[in-house]
Amino acid sequence: MKKVNVLLNSPEKVGKFIQILQKFNCNFDLESGRGCVDAKSMIGVMSLNLKKCAQLSIHADDAEAGKIIQNIQDYVVE
Repeated sequence: MKKVNVLLNSPEKVGKFIQILQKFNCNFDLESGRGCVDAKSMIGVMSLNLKKCAQLSIHADDAEAGKIIQNIQDYVVE
């Protein structure tokens, strides 16, 4: 499992981000504050505080996780 911080501060970014994740056959959790939701769920992600960074947990092997991180690089923050 890999974890990265992401910033999804607009509904448009959330939609594009979810479209990318849906291409992969693995599970993703998105945590922000006390909330943890399925990162492929529009309703779940929109229920989080989008003004802050969230932590994405990628439940995949290292090779696939690396490929996923490359695909979502526009949303990853350090």
